[in-house]
Amino acid sequence: MLTEQMLRRSPVLAELVPIAAAHHEKADASGYHKGLGTGACDRRAAVLCAADAHIALTTDRADRPAMPDKLAAAGLRQQAATGVLEPDAVSAVLTAAGQQVGAAAGVPRRRHPGGLTNREMDALRLAARGLTTREIAERLFISPKTADHHIQHVYTKIGVSTRAAAALWATRHAVVG
Repeated sequence: MLTEQMLRRSPVLAELVPIAAAHHEKADASGYHKGLGTGACDRRAAVLCAADAHIALTTDRADRPAMPDKLAAAGLRQQAATGVLEPDAVSAVLTAAGQQVGAAAGVPRRRHPGGLTNREMDALRLAARGLTTREIAERLFISPKTADHHIQHVYTKIGVSTRAAAALWATRHAVVG
């Protein structure tokens, strides 16, 4: 809450508010200060949350010493496996920390309706909310062409050919509310 209040005062930093203020929000909505699931937040917030958790585990605290890197990585992977942290965010943080071994280093992929990947789910959620391909690309930090590929893969996997049909499918399968 304090982060949000401080950053909001500066026009230059105000755009960081949704990301920085969500640094303790967890994927399963067990975080604070708003109790949002990170699906409701920017993906960058999910990465920031995972990074914050990693730093908390690997830094000396008043009540305990820092954990060894491998033990902290195992703790983050466990939080991803139980849905507390976003698996993709944990993977990104562990890769940056030099603790990721291969693409599937113990962070399981979630199973989504229609066999969609995490990234396809992200693209579908945004498309179902009415964002254009360019806007989806900007939100996901990918090129418009890559965003379009994700959308086309979604269409193929769920058996639709329009955004309206995809949005309806997403609603029926609780991908969006």
